[in-house]
Amino acid sequence: MNICQNFRVVASGPVVQIRTLNLDRPCPILYARRTTTQFGPTVLLTLQTEENINVKINLPRRYTEGIDDQDIEDFNEGKKYKLIYKGRSGVAYILNMIL
Repeated sequence: MNICQNFRVVASGPVVQIRTLNLDRPCPILYARRTTTQFGPTVLLTLQTEENINVKINLPRRYTEGIDDQDIEDFNEGKKYKLIYKGRSGVAYILNMIL
């Protein structure tokens, strides 16, 4: 792991709920890691918001299941992925990812 990755690993910022992200605004993914919450396994993403503040979100299970170890490595190696919050459909969060 290089120095840039080390800084992303310890990037401070609160864990926030997905719904607090701005609608339709791409947030660069700085770092990702697998973790376990009270609801089960998830991927914790560190994002950079428009205000240049780092925040962390836990992905919903249906998104977590689609992310493999290679994807996490790509995030952490600096590929320029961005997460976009598209709103809700009932109780489900709608997310999109672009490169």
